[in-house]
Amino acid sequence: MIIYIIPTGRYVILKSKLKDSTKNQILEAALHVFVKSGFSKTTMDDIVSESGLSKGAIYHHYGSKKDLFLALIDYWENYFFKNIINKDLTKNNPDELLRDITLDVIKAFKSSKHIFLAELEFWSLSNHDLDVRKRTTELYSKLIVLFRTIISKGVSSGLYKNIDLDVAALSVMTSLQGVIWFSIFDKSEISAEKYLNDVIEFIIHGFKK
Repeated sequence: MIIYIIPTGRYVILKSKLKDSTKNQILEAALHVFVKSGFSKTTMDDIVSESGLSKGAIYHHYGSKKDLFLALIDYWENYFFKNIINKDLTKNNPDELLRDITLDVIKAFKSSKHIFLAELEFWSLSNHDLDVRKRTTELYSKLIVLFRTIISKGVSSGLYKNIDLDVAALSVMTSLQGVIWFSIFDKSEISAEKYLNDVIEFIIHGFKK
């Protein structure tokens, strides 16, 4: 019999990676089920079936469907929009930063269109549940601060005219969220990519002096 000895520190790292892998498997399964059936019609058994894991494995990490849904908002942010939330604002001018973020959204749409449908579930439940509304508000506040900072940089440099930063930031965020329309209605003469590229150019042009 061969006995493998794993150093304690390495064991902790491996255990942590396995835990993260299991949680991601659960969250990815939950994402697909919530998008397909909606929060109210989804059961934990549905998520168990989709994930291929045992019910005990899921309840080990998440005590309820709502706990899982709240964790899904963090998953949505950290795994699909990490590049946007953590954008390095010291590089490029404001125009290019806005175009870079738009490109990130286009890439996310092409690779995982269902994540934008998940956003509809966030909105829907936010209207009825204070905990979900709070967490969703935190997410969108980060985006507003991001866009506000970029636009402020443009105003300070003289590239953009003196505009209401909050309104301008909100206009960028809601315009990019227009891609959700293409997640639902995919038969259109206008592609999501063309819409996003054109709308950000309209906005940038409107900001200019």
